[in-house]
Amino acid sequence: MKRFQLLIFVLLAFQACSKNQEQNPPNIIIIFADDAGYADFSLNGNKLIHTPNIDAIAENGVKFTNAYVSGPVCSPSRAGLLTGRYQQRFGHEYNIGGNFTNTDPDSIGLAVGEKTIADYLKAEGYKTGLIGKWHLGERPQFHPNQRGFDEFFGMLKGGSPYHKGKAKYIQRNGETVDPMSLSYLTDTFGDEAVSFIEGNKEAPFFLFLSFNAPHTPMHARADYLAEAKKQFKTEQRAINAAMTRSLDENIGKVMTKLRDLGLEENTLVIFTNDNGGAMPYNASNNAPFSGTKGTFLEGGIHVPFVAQWPKTIKRKSVYNQPIITLDILPTALSAANADLPKNTDGVALLPYLNQHVAKPHERLFWRLGHHGAIREGDWKLIWFDDAPPRLHNLSQDIGEQVDLSEQNPEITQKLLKAFHDWEKELIKPTWRTDTIWKSHSRKRYNQDFVNTLRKN
Repeated sequence: MKRFQLLIFVLLAFQACSKNQEQNPPNIIIIFADDAGYADFSLNGNKLIHTPNIDAIAENGVKFTNAYVSGPVCSPSRAGLLTGRYQQRFGHEYNIGGNFTNTDPDSIGLAVGEKTIADYLKAEGYKTGLIGKWHLGERPQFHPNQRGFDEFFGMLKGGSPYHKGKAKYIQRNGETVDPMSLSYLTDTFGDEAVSFIEGNKEAPFFLFLSFNAPHTPMHARADYLAEAKKQFKTEQRAINAAMTRSLDENIGKVMTKLRDLGLEENTLVIFTNDNGGAMPYNASNNAPFSGTKGTFLEGGIHVPFVAQWPKTIKRKSVYNQPIITLDILPTALSAANADLPKNTDGVALLPYLNQHVAKPHERLFWRLGHHGAIREGDWKLIWFDDAPPRLHNLSQDIGEQVDLSEQNPEITQKLLKAFHDWEKELIKPTWRTDTIWKSHSRKRYNQDFVNTLRKN
């Protein structure tokens, strides 16, 4: 009898816990940096660029050491994150900008048949907001307010000037904002994020805080730049440091507002970056990796990734298995106790944090026109459309300087077959960007050349 009563008690407790979770779904915030270098955060060992607020997210939660984006350039990476699907499945393979084909302009954007994380969470009763960079289409059918976001403040394009009076393409829900009313743009985005949280504190909210820092143009606050110049040899590197400082401080504004409102305990916060550092244009540094933005070397797709949810994630956790930004959508939906779409390529990550023997992914894939890659375990193969593939063992050669394809023909052929089998699932790209980008990216597979781009 006592055992039966204990069983009833456990069942009732479980039901109460489940009901409470349904009544108190977490707030969800995704914070995206733009073109930042892997080595440009104190989180990853930088001694001169201090990012204490980003570091604190890892301290209060988990640091993922093998995190990837689904694309090595801005727009495809964002398409993958927001849909949880390899963007090549719906033709969003190339960046938006520099289109040279006769593609219908009305098709250049995030395919209207694809649902976004905002669509899914809005259906669950969340208030949804996007602040910052969109870069997923400028025609009306692609507008964030048509893609699940209740509120949008930012730019539809891939970049913007930062200084007061210069940001001429900022809008609020389709209406152009007077550039003279804006402060330094990164500060403006931080302030808008704080206002969004304050305005939606009574209901669960989803915020995609999509900073454009430290993407070009290289505009820093004068006071931060004056301090940074004392630490770096080149002005370009000092500007990058000052822009990254602004990024971190505005993330700090968001975290402080959550604490002040008593929301931090039940808010899932994820910080990552859209692709590798864009050397030399923004003076970023991707060490210890080779390559840059636009390549499938680690320097192009391996990104910082930290998350906290004090209610659920153990503090100071470290997770070493490979993950990808496609996992953000199912992770967020799972946290919200929402049904997961069946067509996602990502997986909900939270169950894996306490099951270290399991792997979220057996393989990860990438492709952008003339080149692509596959990772399986420690092996990574990089494919080219007109050159032999490269094979690297990341556990032994994180800088990807030793090509092992000839020494390991069986592994090379196995991964090539898996890559091409995956390609069969994809559709033809909806548009293509200028052919100049092929030679541009190919140069950046030569690390001797990349080293000449580094700023100190």
